[in-house]
Amino acid sequence: MSDAGMHPLCEFLDALPDGKEAERWRFALESAGSGVWDADLVAGTCYYSSSWKRMLGYADDELDDDPDLWLAFVHPADRHTAIASGDRHVAGETARIETEFRLRHKNGGWIWVLDRGKVVERDASGRPTRMIGAQTDITAQKNAERHLALLNERIQLALDAGQVGLWQFETESGRLVWDQRMRDIYGIGPGPAEVPRSTWHDRLHPDDAAEAERAIAITAETGKPMKTSYRIVKPNGEVRHLHALARLVHHSDAPPLLVGSIWDITEQVQNAAALAAEKECLRITLQSIGDAVISTDVGNRITFANPAAARLLCSTQSALVGANIDDVFPLIDEETKAPLASSTHRAVLSRRTVDREENAMFVRNDGSGRAVRDLASPIIAPDGQVVGAVLVIQDITNARALQRQLAYAARHDPLTGLLNRGAFEENLQAAIGSRDCALLYLDLDRFKLINDTVGHAAGDAVLKLVANTLTARLPHGTVVGRLGGDEFAAVVPVADVDDAMAVAAGLLVEIRAQRLHWAGKYYEIGASIGIAAIDDAQLDLETATARADAACYTAKSAGRNRVSAYSPGVGEAQRNLARIQVASGWADALAERRLVVFGQEVRDLAAPSRPGRHIEILCRMTAADGSIIPPGQFIPAAERFGLMGSIDRWVIEHTLETHAANLMANGLSVAINLSANTLSDPELWPFVRKIIERTRVEPACLVFEITETAAVDNFVAAERFVHDARKAGCRISLDDFGAGLSSFAYLKRFQVDSIKIDGGFIRNLANSRFDRAVVASISTIAHELGVDVVAERIEDAESVSILRSLGIGYGQGFFFHRPQPLDQLLRARQGVGVRKAS
Repeated sequence: MSDAGMHPLCEFLDALPDGKEAERWRFALESAGSGVWDADLVAGTCYYSSSWKRMLGYADDELDDDPDLWLAFVHPADRHTAIASGDRHVAGETARIETEFRLRHKNGGWIWVLDRGKVVERDASGRPTRMIGAQTDITAQKNAERHLALLNERIQLALDAGQVGLWQFETESGRLVWDQRMRDIYGIGPGPAEVPRSTWHDRLHPDDAAEAERAIAITAETGKPMKTSYRIVKPNGEVRHLHALARLVHHSDAPPLLVGSIWDITEQVQNAAALAAEKECLRITLQSIGDAVISTDVGNRITFANPAAARLLCSTQSALVGANIDDVFPLIDEETKAPLASSTHRAVLSRRTVDREENAMFVRNDGSGRAVRDLASPIIAPDGQVVGAVLVIQDITNARALQRQLAYAARHDPLTGLLNRGAFEENLQAAIGSRDCALLYLDLDRFKLINDTVGHAAGDAVLKLVANTLTARLPHGTVVGRLGGDEFAAVVPVADVDDAMAVAAGLLVEIRAQRLHWAGKYYEIGASIGIAAIDDAQLDLETATARADAACYTAKSAGRNRVSAYSPGVGEAQRNLARIQVASGWADALAERRLVVFGQEVRDLAAPSRPGRHIEILCRMTAADGSIIPPGQFIPAAERFGLMGSIDRWVIEHTLETHAANLMANGLSVAINLSANTLSDPELWPFVRKIIERTRVEPACLVFEITETAAVDNFVAAERFVHDARKAGCRISLDDFGAGLSSFAYLKRFQVDSIKIDGGFIRNLANSRFDRAVVASISTIAHELGVDVVAERIEDAESVSILRSLGIGYGQGFFFHRPQPLDQLLRARQGVGVRKAS
């Protein structure tokens, strides 16, 4: 409605002689979902009907009659099309306006409209003065068209994916039409859609022709859909298997039409034949494998049992068939003794594979109990029905026993039986915040003196003696652990720190009362103990341990064989000062060239008396008076202050710069240990590469040992170093294998050339079945991976014999060779490698 009065179109409707006629016009417009527009080309105005505004979601009074109003709603991508359609009509190029475009709805969305209109009035010169049109909402139609197009794309995609050929046959005219894929399947190449009727018949395999023609004839006569398979012979003589479908289609205004599809199933037929042969092979295999295999029906009755199942169940195959699986294979939970449900029954009901995770045990007819693992999978017929289940039973009695041993070993120190560091720290973390507990940190006095002068066996005896004293003398409920080396810790239930001091003092008396009797001599044992309260719930694990450690160091500094409680600013300050002094001593030694490179031979266990051609490089520090300082006294400080990278780099550079020529002249290779800090350095390989290039040493002479127990901070850098080093020709060895839980993770992450078994599994090899089992398993894994194995810390001939029997090729230890300065070792080896090579 305009200000000038009622719009002419409205006047037209109201002026109709029959009011009902005007109502019909309005109803027609409303029912069609159309909006009317009326443009006065002379006045430059445009009327928009109420239905047009409602079509866009607006009320009558929300939009004015601006002639360009409709353009404001047109989608930007459709604007040119919409304008051009009107311009062409006004110019007389088209009889009417008819175009599709999108308009923006009030809700922000877009609707598709069909715009139709034309010039209805012209002036005396024939120029258009008025146009009237209607816009119809065709959004639903457009959506249907898109859906239909998508559906057609899906159908075509399915045909393409299935390599399906389509054909049709007009029964009255005899006209046969093939698509291109039909021609491809039959091997006749590109050509017209219509093919001679004889094309199909002539290509049928002689043995299948009669049956195929009879099947299509029945469909043509009865209308029953055809589903059959047959063979064809392509022009090149190749025989192919086809699967065909056909049906008779009736249209009211056309003769019946046969339509069909085919697809090449040659591979499926060949696979089915191969599967049948494989099935027979599997049947024979099931008769011979070691695992028990049983199949059941849906009623849980046994339909098949292999010989292994009969042996496990103490029965015969014939006796088992027909029996209920629960009657002949009753299971109980090993811990609770409660009966367990049948895995086959659960597999049938769930239609999924069931892998029992409980601690299942089976008590046989002879009374013996066996730990078992059973895995049941449903048998599903081609029609989707579950017809039974297959049960595979593994006797894991021995494996479960070993698993318990390994689980125990994972949380306990193998030497003393105490909790290891990880397990102890878990208990300590749980105890932090308790007001009735304290942390004791114990460090043995002069332990290294016994360990280094008397031998590792004597040192181990001291550690066991102390461990036994701790467990026997500390209060009930105490958690005791060995943190490593000669360091122990305990979470002790006490009333307060004074109570903890009394407990620790009593413990020191008990430890001092112990004396080690070894090789006809007696050795005194002493210890220093630090105490830290752990009643603060905000205390973290590292801080609690550091406080007890600081107190222990204070006790040592005060004269050893003492007890000290943590006091902020006293013991901790002394501890920090001591650490700085140790680190400073290392820096001075490096500056004053007081570091010495030692070497220890690795021997071939097949000829252990011969000098080894492989040497492990060891680092020692000399004191100001020339005495040798073992690595245990300066390496920990270097590690704590991040100096190990400097030590390792010095060892690499010094060894190659000083001894590369002698090493190659004697045909020797050297192994250099890399700390976790060094291995995590992204710049390590560029440094090593430059040294190799400068010294011209053969990369094959270099072996870099990665300590398995070290915590690598940057695995990406470590992996890159291993990759680059091996690519250049250097070798990688995994040291201390088995000492931690990350052994196999390292094997998966790093490609190595050799494995060095941790000495903890070697020293007591003759007396420990567990150690022999671990060494045997490591040997098996190494041989599977094609890597060499070196046993560390060999100290007796019996261990050599056992290692050889377990397939270990190389060994290292005091039994063969004690470490000595590398220059002395190389002088003694002058010419040995050359003679061997010749």
